[in-house]
Amino acid sequence: MDLEYKKQFEGIGYEKPKLLLHICCAPDLVVPLIDLKNYFKLYLYWYNPNIQPYEEYVRRYKEYIKLLNLEEWDYKLVDSDGNLVKEFDEKIFNKYDNQEFYNKLYEYRKVVGYNCDDKATLLRDFAKMEEKNSPRCDICYYMRLLEPALVAKKLEVKYFTTTLLISPKKSVEKLDKYGQIVSAETGIKYLSFDFRKNNWFKRAADYTREKWIWRQNYCGCGWSINY
Repeated sequence: MDLEYKKQFEGIGYEKPKLLLHICCAPDLVVPLIDLKNYFKLYLYWYNPNIQPYEEYVRRYKEYIKLLNLEEWDYKLVDSDGNLVKEFDEKIFNKYDNQEFYNKLYEYRKVVGYNCDDKATLLRDFAKMEEKNSPRCDICYYMRLLEPALVAKKLEVKYFTTTLLISPKKSVEKLDKYGQIVSAETGIKYLSFDFRKNNWFKRAADYTREKWIWRQNYCGCGWSINY
């Protein structure tokens, strides 16, 4: 689903629906924030236990805060506990737990058809995978879609999506696949947007360059640093 959806939302008396937007990083938030705010009441939720090391996690979160302070955006903030807040969630630095990432890789392995029951073996197998969008990436997609959907359900927000959709490093097909799975599991509707059309990634790159927003050079987990 791309921005053609806006045609059906235009009209007298239209009330914007609520949309929980999962945030992966500041650069990938630019275009979704600019475009989606016109058609949805946005709830912004940061959830990225995959990012390594801790210093990288902190830097990316601070760039997210920096972006939101640059313009007069229209949004609601959701903290790391899934509650609405008026200020940025500084607790997020103390809640960083990369072990959560490894635990959920194991917990959700069968969702993506990876049936290894020994956690140590599974992690060794994942460490050997060099390609992008490997089975470990599938699990990462799933966990970073499931948590936002559960938060949306808690807040009684009917729709959710993710800024992961704009990144050329990610598989839109797989994100859509797991988004639909999560939607079926939670009852919260997943919306897929084609953020890569019409040079949108270039638009985001130009904006971040102009505003001096730092752009990371790898996906997030320690395994992705070298590709």
